Formats: sequence, structure tokens, C-alpha cells
Amino acid sequence: MKILFLTIKLPHSEVVGGNRIAYQRIRYLANQGHQIGLISYTSSETKEERETLLPFVSDLHTIPQPRRKIWTRAFHDYIAPSRPALIWKLYSKKMMCKVAEVVENGKYDLVVAEFSEMGQFLYKNPYLSAVHTVISCHRCMTASYEKYREMKEISWRLHVKSLPQLRGLRKYEFNMYRSADRILVLTHQDRFMMQYYAPDLAVSVTSCGVDIDDLQKQPPIPKEPVVLMTGYMRDPANEDGVEWFVHHVWPNLKEKHPEVKFYIVGADPSNRIKRLVAHDHRIILTGQVKDIGPYRNRARVLVSPVRLGSGMRTKVLEAMASGLPVVSTSLGMEGIEAQTGVNCLVADTPELFNQSVDWLLTDRVLRARMARSAQKLIKNKYALELGLERLENILKSVVEG
Repeated sequence: MKILFLTIKLPHSEVVGGNRIAYQRIRYLANQGHQIGLISYTSSETKEERETLLPFVSDLHTIPQPRRKIWTRAFHDYIAPSRPALIWKLYSKKMMCKVAEVVENGKYDLVVAEFSEMGQFLYKNPYLSAVHTVISCHRCMTASYEKYREMKEISWRLHVKSLPQLRGLRKYEFNMYRSADRILVLTHQDRFMMQYYAPDLAVSVTSCGVDIDDLQKQPPIPKEPVVLMTGYMRDPANEDGVEWFVHHVWPNLKEKHPEVKFYIVGADPSNRIKRLVAHDHRIILTGQVKDIGPYRNRARVLVSPVRLGSGMRTKVLEAMASGLPVVSTSLGMEGIEAQTGVNCLVADTPELFNQSVDWLLTDRVLRARMARSAQKLIKNKYALELGLERLENILKSVVEG
């Protein structure tokens, strides 16, 4: 098959989160003999990062991400014109035309839009000729904003922002999904949620996996009293998670464990996070790092205090595959067939979350047993090849009708 991918960021070997899933898919499908094209927005990728992608892509086109003036952004965030702001922030007529041009010249069988925001370039694109289309929905935007509105304790800014967003978001988002031949989601919970909003959608589950050999290549070193949280820190779910953990869990932990440190590892931390941790020398905010592996290798616990969003958290799978015990909310473990007390600890209240992290910081035997059990689960259920084989079969079925 000739498959064209559309991505928000250039997917490469060092990228994290949902963009890493895109990189893994491109690499796997190319190695299976499919011809892969890519159109991507770019921002600050290095030459070395770009070169890790080139062996797998025969047709590469890049466009700088749109930059909006602050007053224009504010208008679209809070006034909410016909194209919802979440979609509009990545809109580009140049991208619309480029997608149509590449599809026509390349004679592609299929176009895969990674992330719903890129699906807009397949929906009502007046320049695009007939082609099979797939939208890979890493999160349902409508469900995310519904949750922002329901949670009273989250930032007032998100409440204010979510109300006008919801006016047109649901209609636009699900009409866009209906226009595609297939929607991909990461978990069965995501599929049920999508079909709650639109029972007529053609939705397939393609759970992400992790490269176990790559994650276990770090040489073992003595563990330090480090609690680790990773992710893209501009994401409202991660920003909320940091704030909740620092306010409700961290004070008791640092009092009981004078030596413990909290590492927040991830690109683009917001000013809100920076202000929150500025006066605590035991909270280390790294910003973007080249390799998360050494941080996972030295930590005793990974925390995923996620209360917003949807989808499967790759960072949780990677931690479990690396032998790093995980404490997470129920939402943070969504889509992962884990069992609390066996291969992870699930906690949805500050008290239980604090107690769970405390256990893993102090009990070496519990940490070792949980790490072994988690690695066994990942090997049996979430090895990278398992999900990618299913993805390939789904894409073939779309092209074959």
C-alpha cells in the first residue's frame, strides 16, 4: 500500500507521547514493505532527529506550525467561531493545499491523520481528490472539554475556555469523524465513549505498544529516592496532574521522606507549573530532555496523577516495561489490563495516592515484585509488534473496502 501520514510534529526516534506512536507506526509499516509518505508540521527538530525518520519515508513534506497573535488566539479561544479553536489553532490553507497536491501526485491508497486536529485537512478539503481516509483519534476533544466543565476544582481558565468551545466542538468533531472511512482509538473505553456520542461511527481499537528491548537496554543502577512524572507539560491533563500532586500528595511525602525528590520531566512546562515549584528545591523541573531512560532508571516510582483526558498513556507502559513501579489514578491506567497490587497501584484519593507512593519508596521487596509482574504483563499484552500487526490489518481492510 501507499500510505500518507499527516502529523502535528515531525515523528522521530526521540519524540514522546502520541507522536512517538506515529513514528512507530511509520517505521513498522515501512519495514513491512509499504511505501510511506509524510506531511508534518515542524517546530524545533534537530537535523539528527530528522535523520532518524528518513530511512522509513520515501516522500517527506514539512510546513512550519502556524503562529497566531495573542489577540487572535484569545478571540478563537473564547468567542469560538464556526471552526472550533482546538481545530483552528492548527489550520493552514497551505497545509490544505499541500495534502491535496501530495495525494494527487503520489497516487496514495490511503491517508492517515494522526490526532484529530489533523483530520480537518481530510474533512471538507475542497482541493482533495477521492482517497481512503483514516483519523487516528488519540483523544476525543469533546469528552475532554466535557470533563473540564464537570470538575469544579480545576483552573477557572479551563472552565471559561471550555464553555464556548463546547458550543460547536461536538458537532464539528463528530461530523469530521463520520466523513472518514475509519476512526482509530487506543482503548476499548475510547471506542465506547466515541460510540456513545455517535453510534454510527466505524471505530477500531489499535492499542499502542512499547519496544521492550529498547526500554530495557539501560544498565541497572542503584535506585534513588526519586518520584518521577513525565509527559508534555503544556497538556492540560499533565498540568492539572502536577498541580494536584504538589498540592495534595507531595507535602505529606516530603515530610515523611526528607531525602525524596520529585522530578518533573517533559517539554514546555507552563508558567503555572514553573511558579508552583519555584520555591521547592526538592522539586526538579527539567524541561525537555534528550532521553528519559536515565531518569526512569534511577527513580523508585513513576506517578501518573491523571484526572483529565482519555486514551492509553504510553509513558505508563514504558515505565512498566522498564521495571519502574507505577502509581496512577484509574484514568491514568485506562486501557491497560493491569491489576492494582500486582503490577501497579491505583489510587484516586490523595490519601491513598500518598500511601501507595510511600509503600514503594520504602519497600524494596514490593518494588521488585511489582516490577517483575509489570514487565511480564507488557511482554504478553503490549509488545510493540502486537498492536502494529493489528493496525496493518485494519488499514488493509479499509483499502480493500
